[in-house]
Parts: sequence; structure tokens; C-alpha cells
Amino acid sequence: MAVYTHLSNAQISAYLAPFNLGALVDFKGISGGIENTNYFVTTKVTGQPQQDFVLTLFEDLSYDDIPYFVDLTDHLVANDITVPAALRDKNGTALNLLAGKPAVLFPRFAGDHLARSEIGVSECAIMGKELARLHLAGQKFATTRHSHRGQAWWSELGPRAAKCIDGEGATMLMMAIGQYEAMQSQQPDLPKGVVHGDLFHDNALFNQGQLSATIDLYNASNDYLLFDVAITVNDWCIAADGSIEPDLYNAFLEAYASIRTFNEAEHRYWNAMLVAAAMRFWLSRLETFHGLDAHHREEGVTVLKDPDVFRDILSHRMQQFQLLPSLP
Repeated sequence: MAVYTHLSNAQISAYLAPFNLGALVDFKGISGGIENTNYFVTTKVTGQPQQDFVLTLFEDLSYDDIPYFVDLTDHLVANDITVPAALRDKNGTALNLLAGKPAVLFPRFAGDHLARSEIGVSECAIMGKELARLHLAGQKFATTRHSHRGQAWWSELGPRAAKCIDGEGATMLMMAIGQYEAMQSQQPDLPKGVVHGDLFHDNALFNQGQLSATIDLYNASNDYLLFDVAITVNDWCIAADGSIEPDLYNAFLEAYASIRTFNEAEHRYWNAMLVAAAMRFWLSRLETFHGLDAHHREEGVTVLKDPDVFRDILSHRMQQFQLLPSLP
């Protein structure tokens, strides 16, 4: 279970006290996370129903990093995007320290993420529209942030990761990094704005067939919107072997384009973005799997996701050229 910071009843109760949410009834560490520690927390005010929250402790991001995400989620909620926005205590403060870590309390939304077998055309269409709506709303957000796992990160990490894998994989990895750098040198006319950066199917909650919330925005930054679309397609619209599943792919992209139209440059560089998105997540999994990052966590606690999943996805994207829906 990915709970890196273990908390007691007394610690959580003390943290909750300024929020006036009643007495702590129960708390439970959430399994499956990789970068942060998360707890489900239940409270009760006498004479009222129980309330459920999510308490997040940030293990990698610094205290000074967090206000960006607090402000961003406030902005998105104000623009009718359903994301968890931080709760504020009686002093109007959202960000506090708990066990020496930056900590934020969020409402808990109904629903759960879909199993891969539950992802169909309808779900992909819902997510395509929602990502486009998030992108449009994000373009009105004034604060900017560079990704902590952007081009500078992968340019530095790539050669180190390549030494940990077989020669064929190393060649493919470095080729993908080189292709992105070549694209950048052409200064493509690709729209930029706020991106989610990690909108995998386990970062969307569905309840009775409808999207109830988009969660985990801690990879949000300013980047190419097309890169965010590629990240999402590479998770939501694939078959078991990592290849594109045409019905899901078309449903997602057509729904997205119905809200935000792709420009000519986005059509031209689409496959390059699919390659870059696959490379980025293969590299982040290699970093954790081979212990190439600077974070030392308790053995057996860190969730290690199989890097080969994204090796296969990258291989397919480099071999099978994909197109966006036709321009009108």
C-alpha cells in the first residue's frame, strides 16, 4: 500500500480541528498511489450525517509548490469543471503541515475509477469532452507552472534509464527523445495551456455511468494541449497489447474536437505527440522501477508499475502512424 507517512488518530484529529467538521470517526490509508500519501477520512457532527474527505500529504512536491494546485482547482471549479478543490479551515487556510509534510483536505466524491474492461465508447466520449472543457477553462488561468517531468527531466534521465534496459529498448527510448527534440526545433504552432498531465482511467471517478470527478492534478502544468490529449489517449483508447483500439480512439477524439477544434499543426504533429507521451510514462516508470530518482522510501511500500506496458505502447506508436479526425 502506498502510504509513506503513517498517521495516528490523534494527529488526524488535531489536523481536522480547525475545519469544524466534527469528530473523527474513521480513517484509512488509500492503496495504489505512487507519489503522495492519501487517507480516506470520515467525520461526524452530532445530529448530522457522516461526511467523507480525502486527506493528501505531499511526499515529493514542496510546500511552495502546492499553492499552484490549490488555486488551479479553485479556478476549474469556478468554471464548472468537477475536480476536488481544497477545503479551507476557519482561518481561510487550505495548506498546512502534518507530520512535517504539506497537507491538504479535499471533499470525497462518489464513484470509483473504471476497470479497463469497463472502458467503452461512451466513457471515452465523456472523457474527450471533459478534457477539452478542462483545457478551455485552463486557458483563463493566469498562473503558469513548468512540468517537473518535462523535456529537461527526460533529457537528463533518458541516458541513465537507457543503461538499465536492453539495447533494443535503449535505442527506442533515445530515438523517441530525439524525435521530440527535433520537433521542438521546428517551433510548431501548437496551442499551450494548463494540462492535467496524468489523466489515466484511475484518475477519473465514475458513478452510475457518469463522470463524477477528475482527480489527481499534481502533474498539471503549462504545456502543449495536444500532449495532454496524447497522454489520455494512450491510456483510455488502447487494446490489451497497447495498440490503438479504433472505436475508443475515434469516440474520444471526435468528442474532444466537438469542444475544441484541432489546428493544422496539431494534425501534423499528432503522432509525434503520441510517441512523446508514451516515452514520458515509460521513462517515469523506469525511474521508479530502477530506483533512479532521489527519493528513498520504505522498501515494500512504493508501488512499482510495470515499465514494459509503456515500452509496448511506445513500440506501437512508433510503428503505426495515427491521424486525428479530419479537419472540417
